Amino acid sequence: LDEVPLRTLSKNELIIGNRSIAHGVKNEWSKVKKEINYSHMPYTKACFLSVDRSERESLKLKDKLVGYGMSDLLCYRADKGSDLARIQSKSWDPLIDWIQIQLNTTLTISHGLVPVEQSSDMEKEFSKLLLPIEPLCLTVMNELVTLSNSLIIGLAILTGKISPEKAWKLMRIDEDWQRNIWGTLAEQKAEDKIKRSLFMQACEILQMVQKG
Repeated sequence: LDEVPLRTLSKNELIIGNRSIAHGVKNEWSKVKKEINYSHMPYTKACFLSVDRSERESLKLKDKLVGYGMSDLLCYRADKGSDLARIQSKSWDPLIDWIQIQLNTTLTISHGLVPVEQSSDMEKEFSKLLLPIEPLCLTVMNELVTLSNSLIIGLAILTGKISPEKAWKLMRIDEDWQRNIWGTLAEQKAEDKIKRSLFMQACEILQMVQKG
């Protein structure tokens, strides 16, 4: 940026091959006046995390994401026959059908609070889908999956199956249902705004990575 190599928090030199991502990083640093706040620098933060993460840490992160898939938000529904269960089914079943084709296996759906145990085949297939993902893409996927509690939604965004806006609506179904009944507090609106911003920033970075 100023002819001095940019280094990560672990002192690794940051080399970015993606022009759009590099521009995003440059733009963030151009706005820094005094104090550096990485929470306001999503491009820089994602790049730093990706460069500093070891191969072993990447494998652990992929295992973590598979864990989300094994207890995916979309597999847990309200009691059968309820209005919420019908909304969940109408909204989530198309993605369940899609991912079952990708995995060549069947997911177990739970109604109520009873935990489900998915098959070991599904775990293996999730791992296969995540295996070729590059470091920066993996960093962003972690953000999307963690925020949505759904590896399925993360993979759907990654492959272009659904748009970021559609993904946001799908992951919010349970919360929106409760809010419609009990109302929304000011603190919840503030939290929603922050969460949505983080989610959309991650989607934007992911799209740039894929465009190259």
